[in-house]
Amino acid sequence: MRTTTLTTLTTLVGLAASSGLAAPAAAQVVDPYAAPGSKPGVAVPPPSPAAEVAGPARATVLHVPVAEAVPGEPVQIVAVIDGAWAEPTLLARYRSGGGAWHEARFEQSSAGGWFATIPAEAIASPGAEYYIVGAGAGGEVVHFASASAPQPILIEPTLVDRLERLDDVRLGDRKESVSLDVDGHDFGNRYGNTDAFLRAELRWTHRVSRTLHSIGFGFGSIWGHTPDQDGLAAVQQVALGRYGISEVRLRVHPSVFVDGRLALGVSDEGFLRGVGGAVTFGKPWRSNISAGAEMLDDLGPTAYVRLQWDTAPPLLMAASIVRTDLPDAQISAQGVYVKYDLAYKMQGWFTVRGAVSYGSRDGAGRFGGGLGVQTDF
Repeated sequence: MRTTTLTTLTTLVGLAASSGLAAPAAAQVVDPYAAPGSKPGVAVPPPSPAAEVAGPARATVLHVPVAEAVPGEPVQIVAVIDGAWAEPTLLARYRSGGGAWHEARFEQSSAGGWFATIPAEAIASPGAEYYIVGAGAGGEVVHFASASAPQPILIEPTLVDRLERLDDVRLGDRKESVSLDVDGHDFGNRYGNTDAFLRAELRWTHRVSRTLHSIGFGFGSIWGHTPDQDGLAAVQQVALGRYGISEVRLRVHPSVFVDGRLALGVSDEGFLRGVGGAVTFGKPWRSNISAGAEMLDDLGPTAYVRLQWDTAPPLLMAASIVRTDLPDAQISAQGVYVKYDLAYKMQGWFTVRGAVSYGSRDGAGRFGGGLGVQTDF
């Protein structure tokens, strides 16, 4: 019985061997990420970090953009830079008005941060722009914005800038003007003697339109007759002056202007000097009220108050009260007259003016007037 069992087992093993059946082999791990064509059952080890190709080191720049600035004041571009040693050259490139690019180098502050300074002259209306770039072993690297898409800095124009621009728009960018004015008045005299003057001035004015609003130069002449002190003597010529003038106008407030004036020349009595000034509340080209005075050697002082209004544009109308000694009055009474003038601006660059006056010094009142033209270019 036992012999039969052993014989049976031996026979089964032999049949299995002869049919190609064998005992199972040891388990193998197959890498599902193995490269195509690799032998199945062969494990592929992960790449070693040492086998990777290392690139050049780069700095890391953290920066909060500068969005706006004050005109005429420098701007600091502040950044936090990690690994600054990797890029020894770190720059803020800037420009204003679309001009050429300029560079400001980043420097380290005592607190550990980094900053580059855009100078004040580059901070002007309407604005500036910048970007940040570094350079190291791997070449130039743009860290913030770029030359094609820079970071804009909005620069709000100052009040003076805005007023200048308004003047330019109003005048069509015409900065120069030439004017000719002729004015006179006949005061009359109770004894029938002549008491009158005639004054002409040719002026050139250049408009700056800022705090210094304008400057001007010109030439003037005054002719006049006046009675002697008691008014009984025959008419005598007492005034004949020719002089050069220089003028300046300051805008001390958007609606307050201060004028100054100097005159040097000669008269029939010798050297002629003159000084004058005025204050205007409101805009000279619109409604305003002004007061002024002038003193000329040998010809006497003049003072006035003037009210101007622009209720019927393009006409400008004004009324004045004038008190004057012109032309070197010898009688005691002061000459006083009221004056109405009208200015009309044609084509935006040419202005004509007319005036009429009425007043007296010693006796019944008489009339005077004036004419003027001005061209802007």
